Amino acid sequence: MGPIQAFKSFHPLISFLVSPMAIKDVKNMGKDYGKDLPKGDYLDCALAHNPFGCSTLVVEELKKLSFHDIHLYPNNDEKLKEALAEFWNVKNDQIFLGTGSMGCLQKINKLLTPGSVVLGYSPQFLPYINDARLNGAVYHYVPLLREEDFTIDVSRIITQIDERTTFVYVDNPNNPTGQILKLKEIEELAEEAGRKGAILIVDEAFGEFMEKKNSAINLEYPNVVVTRSFSKGFGLAGLRIGYCVVEGKEMRELLFKVDFPFSITNISIRAALKALEDTEFLKKTIKKIKKSKEKTIRELGRRFHIAKTHKTTPILLCGGQKDTYGYFLQKGILTVPGSEFMNLDDSYVRIRVPNDVDELLTRISSA
Repeated sequence: MGPIQAFKSFHPLISFLVSPMAIKDVKNMGKDYGKDLPKGDYLDCALAHNPFGCSTLVVEELKKLSFHDIHLYPNNDEKLKEALAEFWNVKNDQIFLGTGSMGCLQKINKLLTPGSVVLGYSPQFLPYINDARLNGAVYHYVPLLREEDFTIDVSRIITQIDERTTFVYVDNPNNPTGQILKLKEIEELAEEAGRKGAILIVDEAFGEFMEKKNSAINLEYPNVVVTRSFSKGFGLAGLRIGYCVVEGKEMRELLFKVDFPFSITNISIRAALKALEDTEFLKKTIKKIKKSKEKTIRELGRRFHIAKTHKTTPILLCGGQKDTYGYFLQKGILTVPGSEFMNLDDSYVRIRVPNDVDELLTRISSA
C-alpha cells in the first residue's frame, strides 16, 4: 500500500501513537553544539546561514515597514506563491509555504503513519529524520562510506526501495558533505519510487548553491515533492520562510488538509519577494563561496580527510583525528560535530565557510 492510500485509510487518532522507544532514541541523537562552551572568541563555522548576509534590496524594503497592522493575520501569501510559480514556471496551487524548509518537511511528515518506512542515506539532515520517527516512521538508510569519500551512490539507494517504502528522502545538496546529485540521478530515484508506490522528497534547502536547471522542481513526476528555503542562499534565516513544490494532485490535496494556518508572516513575505528580485546577490555570494571554499579545502586537505563535495556549496565534511570537533574548538572555531548526524562521530565535523576565510585559515595554522 502506497503512502497516499495508507494515509487515506488510516484512522487519524492512531497517528498520535509513538512508541516510547522511538522517543528515547530520538532524544539520544545529536547534541546542542555551541551550548555550554568555555568563554572565548569563537569563529562561527557551524550554523548554515549565509555568511555574507542578505540582499541590500531586502534590507531597504524592511526599513519601509510600518507596524500599525501587526495585529492582523498574514494576508499576502498568495502574492509570494504567484512570484514563486512564475520563478519556477509552475502553477500557484503547486506551492505550499512554511516556516523554513523544515516547516514544510514537518507538514509532509504528518502524512506518515506508525510503521511507515522512510528510506535515505547517511549522513544526511538529522532533524528531518527525527521528526519522521516521532511521527511513527521507521528510518532505513544506505551508509555513505569513508573509503569512498562519503560519495552518494544512487544505484545503492534504488536497490533498497521496495513496496514497504513510504518516503524516499534525499537532501540535494547533501548536508553535511555539500555534494550535489545530478538531476538525472534524482529522476532515476523518482522513477523507481513511483514504481514501488513511494513518494520522493527532495530537500533543496541549499538549492540556491546549485544551478537552477538541476532542481527537482523541473521534474514532472506526481510522486515528487521538493522543499526549498530562503534561509541559506537568500540569507533570510532569521525570518524563517520556506516553501515546497508539489506536482501530484493527490499529494497536493493531502498536504492542503494538514497545512498549518498562518505559518509565515507578512514581514517574511515582503523580504522573500525582494530576495527573489536580486539575482545578482546570489551570483556574488556563490562566487565568494567558491573562492573561499577552494582555499579552505586546500589548507584542510593537508591535515584532514575531505568528503566529496561541490565547489559552490558553503559546507563540507572533514575529519580523520580522534576528536576533530575538539581540535577545531581548541582553535576557537565552532563547527557541527559529526555526532549531530547518524553514521558519524566527532572524528568528523561539518564546516560552513565563514565570511572571513583568512581568519579561519590563520586559526587552523596556529600552533
